[in-house]
Amino acid sequence: MDATTCSDKEPKGNILSQIVVPVMVRWTQKLKVLWGMVVTCFGPIRIVILAVFLAYIAIPIFLKTNPWILSKVVFSNIIRWPPFVNLSSPGDFGLNNTRNFYMDTEEDVRIGAWHKLPVSLSESKEVAWDKYEESLRSGKTIFLYLHGNSGTRGGYHRVQIYKFLSQLDAHVLTIDYRGFGDSTGTPSEEGVVHDAYFAYKWLKSKSNNAPIFIWGHSLGTGITTALSRRLCEEGDDPVGVILEAPFNNILEAAEHHPFSLPFRLLPWFKSIFIDSIKEHGIQFSSDENIMKVTPHILILHAEDDGIVPFHLGHKLYQKAKETRTPATGDVELVVFQGHHGYGHKHIFLAPELPDIIKKFMEKSYADAND
Repeated sequence: MDATTCSDKEPKGNILSQIVVPVMVRWTQKLKVLWGMVVTCFGPIRIVILAVFLAYIAIPIFLKTNPWILSKVVFSNIIRWPPFVNLSSPGDFGLNNTRNFYMDTEEDVRIGAWHKLPVSLSESKEVAWDKYEESLRSGKTIFLYLHGNSGTRGGYHRVQIYKFLSQLDAHVLTIDYRGFGDSTGTPSEEGVVHDAYFAYKWLKSKSNNAPIFIWGHSLGTGITTALSRRLCEEGDDPVGVILEAPFNNILEAAEHHPFSLPFRLLPWFKSIFIDSIKEHGIQFSSDENIMKVTPHILILHAEDDGIVPFHLGHKLYQKAKETRTPATGDVELVVFQGHHGYGHKHIFLAPELPDIIKKFMEKSYADAND
């Protein structure tokens, strides 16, 4: 019979496989879970830290060393919406009886322009291109429309204003300033005001003294007040001035723009973000220019404007009101309640707008002819 050896102890191999290894596996699994939790928790923290670094350290340093970028932000002319459009074809934007042409405002600066006819001159017939300039001598009212920053003369809300004014039986001339749309050149405050000045003088030369109004929107209100001041100082006043969603000056507008919100608490916010704009010759000081604008002024502003806060338009109104004299026209502020949702671009939807503009036009005509 074979001999056997008995013992009370388990073989060492069995202890490792049955006790030690399972414990190590369990702890390894726990460590993996714990590491996953750490990664999950600290991953977003790293993202937040990176975002804070970029927003409050990297971006301010970059802007401080490259302040010219802020001037690009003010005009935002590289933002062209809608994209991939043919601005030489106004019909693509739903504008019938509208002529596209170009003006050489300076050497090497050619700006794109649209001329939309009054409804009474175009509703029953097509007008030949060579008759458009001649039609400006019909004696009908003319509006020079000066749009805001970014985009082109083909922006949707801008097109709606052209249609609206045409339905009031007025000519509409609108331009893309240098660097905007299909216009050549690079925008600057002096440059875009000059482009508007050239367009106004072109209208005067073609219209046989027909009444001309200037309508500016947003940044275009800064251009409009600067242009109107220059014209008034020359004794060539427009009949009336309409400012839609205006600001008192570009520095306060930039300070209250929604894009500046994350940076306003920085101690160096003003020196980096605001003063740099001024240092590049961009001020659009409408609160100073409006004191020299002598014809009647109409200000339109929505309470829920999220781009140019209503209080900035109201400050401009107060400045204009306190500087009116018996020798100047009146200033009127029309406020559109926030619950309508017109915001920054959609005042044209207001059903009362035609009556508001008609009354302003009639008042301006009467005083201009006194």
